Amino acid sequence: MRLATNDAQEFRFWLTRRFVKALRPHLGQSLTSNPRIRTQASPVAQRELLKFEHEEAVNSSDFSTPYEASDKQLPLGEQPTLLTRFQIRPQTDGNITLAIGPETGNGIDLSLNSGLIHSILALMDKAIQVAEWELGETIETAELTAAESASSALN
Repeated sequence: MRLATNDAQEFRFWLTRRFVKALRPHLGQSLTSNPRIRTQASPVAQRELLKFEHEEAVNSSDFSTPYEASDKQLPLGEQPTLLTRFQIRPQTDGNITLAIGPETGNGIDLSLNSGLIHSILALMDKAIQVAEWELGETIETAELTAAESASSALN
């Protein structure tokens, strides 16, 4: 995974099957714990709103433009960092901070709104499909399962 910032910095990471398998449910759960979803009257209403938000986010994202591999600063080095840890911290505005990093050393904190979370999950699901990792549910079914469980525990 390569992340570029507006100030010409690039962060490179390796995501293992194990890491993705652990992260995906927590990202989906962060969507269901959003006050906009949590305050819906029924699990059916929560499911439908999540489904609508996912479709809207994916449809408004540009997945067709190739990543620009121009000269960028590499704060964590040229070699990708193997991600082994993450932490999700809810923010007061309904967004989350996703802290990712290696077992030791520096990582990064990403501030993500629900649209970005939906897009990241869609990209992960596509990569999982291409890699043939067979991790089971897609983001759509993961969100629905999380909404039905009504659990709000985060890592």
